[in-house]
This record gives sequence, structure tokens and C-alpha cells, in this order.
Amino acid sequence: MKLPRHTGRDIDEPDRVEVDHFELCPVCGQLFDMRDLGQVMEHLHGPESDIEPTQPN
Repeated sequence: MKLPRHTGRDIDEPDRVEVDHFELCPVCGQLFDMRDLGQVMEHLHGPESDIEPTQPN
């Protein structure tokens, strides 16, 4: 079966349930979606980095 490029399906593990994509933050106790980089970044509860991002040339 040929799937369209963006279907929202996990073609490697089609039987994986939605809850498997969530983690419980050990610091604040909230669930967050590991597929969402924004949510992952919000739950990095460490000291702020003083490294400046570089711009590509």
C-alpha cells in the first residue's frame, strides 16, 4: 500500500498508540508531546544557556 507523503500515520509502527508519544516531566509533573519541539524545549528545566545562536553565512 502506497501512502501519501504526509498522512499523520507512523508507517514504522502503525499500532503505536497516541499516549506513547507523551512523557511526564520529572520536574513539573506535566505531560508533554515528545513530537513537538516547542513543548520539549519548555520542559528543559535547567540553567539558561549563555551560548548565542549563530547565523548561517
